Amino acid sequence: MPGTDVTETGHNPRTIALVVATVMFMGILEGTVIATALPYMAHDFGVAPVGLSAGITAYLLVSAVFLPISSWVAERLGTRRVLVGAIAGFALSSLLCGLCMGLGSFVAARALQAMFSALMVPVGNLVLLRLTPKRDLVAITAISTTPALIAPVIGPPIGGLITAALGWRYIFFINLPLAMLGIALVWRLVPDLRRDDSPVFDRKGFVLLAAALSGIVYALDRLGANPAAWPEPVVLGLVALMLGGWAMRHMRRVVEPLVPLESLRHLTFRAIAFGPGFLMRLPFMGQSLLLPLFLQVGFGLTPFVTGMLLLAQNAGDLMLKPIAGQALRRMGFRVALTLGTATMMAAMGATALLQPDWPLWVLGAAMVATGMARSIAFTGMMSLSFADVARDELAGATVVNNLANALSAAAGISLAALLVNSSAGTGIAALHDYRLAIVVLAGIGALAVPMFARLPRNAGAEVSGQRIFAADLH
Repeated sequence: MPGTDVTETGHNPRTIALVVATVMFMGILEGTVIATALPYMAHDFGVAPVGLSAGITAYLLVSAVFLPISSWVAERLGTRRVLVGAIAGFALSSLLCGLCMGLGSFVAARALQAMFSALMVPVGNLVLLRLTPKRDLVAITAISTTPALIAPVIGPPIGGLITAALGWRYIFFINLPLAMLGIALVWRLVPDLRRDDSPVFDRKGFVLLAAALSGIVYALDRLGANPAAWPEPVVLGLVALMLGGWAMRHMRRVVEPLVPLESLRHLTFRAIAFGPGFLMRLPFMGQSLLLPLFLQVGFGLTPFVTGMLLLAQNAGDLMLKPIAGQALRRMGFRVALTLGTATMMAAMGATALLQPDWPLWVLGAAMVATGMARSIAFTGMMSLSFADVARDELAGATVVNNLANALSAAAGISLAALLVNSSAGTGIAALHDYRLAIVVLAGIGALAVPMFARLPRNAGAEVSGQRIFAADLH
């Protein structure tokens, strides 16, 4: 993309990072404020609380379908125009979510919301990555992610407070003023990067990839919702995987594929997208569904108290962020990810031991500890993702990375629903069903530990600033 060097555009990557953080804030806040409202939404829609995983998976399904075209659309129409349109559409679809009267209409509104979200965050990250020198990537990533961490910190208590005071519908309406702020910042500060020689749209690649991704996500959702009827989703999933293999073969052969796959040649990128990074994200996403239900349905806590406990967990994550960069420089990515993932899974599994009769301050302290346990691992994973990716590979790498995130999220949430529904059988899920699901998820995530330990000692050293000696390269 011509003319994207910082010296040529005159744009400050730190300013762009703050704008991207604002956009991410809106998207992440949407996912966190809804957590404490799930039981109330389920009551109004007449479904079981875990049944609302359909609305979450629909969001992920549509995101996965539209993520591959995000870079193409941005390069064709310009990053500023696409971001403004995506933010406005996200706000409108959020309004529709708040007006829904049943699960069917809610799933449809969430799907529309996902379509705009699929353009919103990836395009913002693409701008940031193109403008940031590699030596500054950790610092700029910290800027763009740290403000966004405020969303999960304040989201749960805000969601619980709004749900208790006004009803769950109002948690979607808060996106409207945030969208107005985001549009103003993007229009004023984000450069309109585009390519004059925009590639021809790869229709065959889009059809194959969309069919594969939607089939995989839908199969995962159906398997989680009704484990007894496993043959149909398993067959659908196998067919979708075959389509995915066909899509990858097609995109490796064409000159201008929908999603360039050159970034997959880098070991560090593959590890974070589809290797141990994928495994690590599974329990994290599964817990985002389980933990609010564990505390409200299992412990009988109110939405606001649940929100405050989730706030404590995310605050623990945020508290450790300032030293995460220093830890990466001292330990390097291999050690930081290995130890960080082991600590994260141990802490996550330990949440299953919490008791409903414990004082709130003890529960809060436990939540802070679990949040701190995951901070370094996630900071390291986000920083290592693009450490070895060349600048001209960033467009494809951004899409591939976001597709991997969407798939791991769908798999994690569906797996959480599968574990709860399998344990509960035909009855209503009880406290022990949630405990078992949390422990199993943490065990699956722990499989990433030995895989991270096999990374090269100097993995991502250029980004982390770790000092590497000659003996370390072997």
